[in-house]
Amino acid sequence: MPDLLGLAVAAGEPVLVAGAVTLWVVVLLRLPSAVGSAPRRRLLLAVAGLAASVTVYLDPVTALLSATALAGSCGIVMNLWGVLSAAFILDFVLAALSRRRPWPVYGSAIAVCVGLVLLDGIDGGTQSGCVSSLQVPWYSPFWWLLCAAHVAAVVPAMVVSARCARRAGSRSVRLGLALLAAAFVSSTLFWGVVVIARLVSGAAWIGGLFTVNIALTTWLMAASTAVPLLVGAGRRARAVWWRWRLRGLWRALVDAVPEVRMPGGSLTGPGRFSVDLRLYRRVIEIRDALLVLRHRIDAPTVDAARAHVRALGPGGGGEPAVVACWLPLALDPAVGPPAPGTEAGPQVAAEDNPWTSEVAFQRELARLRDRPFVTAFVDTARAGAPAGLVPQVRR
Repeated sequence: MPDLLGLAVAAGEPVLVAGAVTLWVVVLLRLPSAVGSAPRRRLLLAVAGLAASVTVYLDPVTALLSATALAGSCGIVMNLWGVLSAAFILDFVLAALSRRRPWPVYGSAIAVCVGLVLLDGIDGGTQSGCVSSLQVPWYSPFWWLLCAAHVAAVVPAMVVSARCARRAGSRSVRLGLALLAAAFVSSTLFWGVVVIARLVSGAAWIGGLFTVNIALTTWLMAASTAVPLLVGAGRRARAVWWRWRLRGLWRALVDAVPEVRMPGGSLTGPGRFSVDLRLYRRVIEIRDALLVLRHRIDAPTVDAARAHVRALGPGGGGEPAVVACWLPLALDPAVGPPAPGTEAGPQVAAEDNPWTSEVAFQRELARLRDRPFVTAFVDTARAGAPAGLVPQVRR
């Protein structure tokens, strides 16, 4: 067992330090988005409380505190902060259930803290301290009360997070809640099983599991809190990639229909740095240009393009391929307007998500516009001079 204990402590300590640093970084990154949202503030407060509880137990921080005025009371201060952080978690859970009761929650936490201070004072301050170096009898009311307070707060959080994860429609939300539930499971295991086992058995090797268990809880909490950050980073990366993929199509269209281009100062302030808004602007300008260009082509030409794509088979490309076929004809400066009454009407998308379907449509159009089947249709159309393709009279 000593070898196992030493191995666990040696492996767990650096992992715990890295997890605590990561958790604080995630908290700081999530802070701007939590300012205007009460639920996010409560979640971030609960996570920050856990981060602080873990941080004060780290060896470098403990050594720093030992040289301050908290040296004599550091143990009880850390224990009391742990109770308050558990109250933050319970408050967050009740608020998520629309049953927030701040007075009973924090009143109970204060009562537990007062009880811990009294119990610690009765034994001359020998009960409080770091959980990893317990030197108290198994029946210590101080530690049983402390464990009960943590379990009472974390178990409801575990149950609620697991239930919400099962019902969540979004995969990212489901993943974040599942990781959060796993973090609460790890915390429940720590306070409800590992610490109790250490108290009852007195086995020193169980103390080696403390660091590993706390590190696991810390990393799970950091991962769950970081899910929105990772989703946002992925969304911005996709927006940059999609905007880059659309640049050729966009350039050709705004050159042909310059009036659709928005003023250069339409994105001001922080908006000019938003990749989402810049992508939105590009997609809208492409969409407007396509609507204008569609009126330069007559309905028979569009029908011929659709028949040409249909002849390619099921993998022909659908409506983006149809637009790719007639678009070069509409961009041709030698092409005049179609005869009155033969204009092709505007294209109407019937998808449930107009924005997603429009971006997917334009990406596919940008991919297909230089394909051989498009070139073949354009050459045939120009050679056959279908109705509506009347050379423009230059004056």
